[in-house]
Amino acid sequence: MSSSQSEPHPSDAELAEAAAFRVFDKDGTSRAFSSLYEGEGTTMIVFIRNFFCGNCQEYLRALSNPPMIPPDAPGKRLLIVGHGDPAVISTYTAETGCVFPIYTEPTRRLYTLFGMVRNLKPGEKPEYIQQSTISAIATSFVSALKWGGRKGGDYQQNGGEWMWENGKLVWCHRMKNTRDHLEVKDLKQVLGL
Repeated sequence: MSSSQSEPHPSDAELAEAAAFRVFDKDGTSRAFSSLYEGEGTTMIVFIRNFFCGNCQEYLRALSNPPMIPPDAPGKRLLIVGHGDPAVISTYTAETGCVFPIYTEPTRRLYTLFGMVRNLKPGEKPEYIQQSTISAIATSFVSALKWGGRKGGDYQQNGGEWMWENGKLVWCHRMKNTRDHLEVKDLKQVLGL
């Protein structure tokens, strides 16, 4: 997929339904999903697979070190959304070194409504993954043991990257497999960085 091409968007009715879904921060405080992207400016939301996924952990490290969007970037922000237990977010943030706000929508209904697929297909190894497939699996397994079983979310759920400008969805990419986050350089291009 070319980084400049967006995939088909959900319908207006689906976007309106999604706007009302509740997302939670690390303290368990809920807010409407729409509060993450409303207002002026550009918001990129990265939907991760699950909090235990070693591939997604590597992706967040690549986005955070150095930060892909500097804290002082005018009108641009990046947020992370998962679908596990809010109690895992603090540990996940420490483990990944993620510098961006992380939220979760534990019912996974948002992923379903947005048409994000479920599978365990590995796909091709992207640039952002530095570890071997065996290491990524081991990282996922160890994280699951450390952080409490299935609290990280559905192991088969894939995510994607979604961009809003001034509160309107303008671009999206759905992961086709477990290693299909948009490459960091392509995400920068989409964001105009």
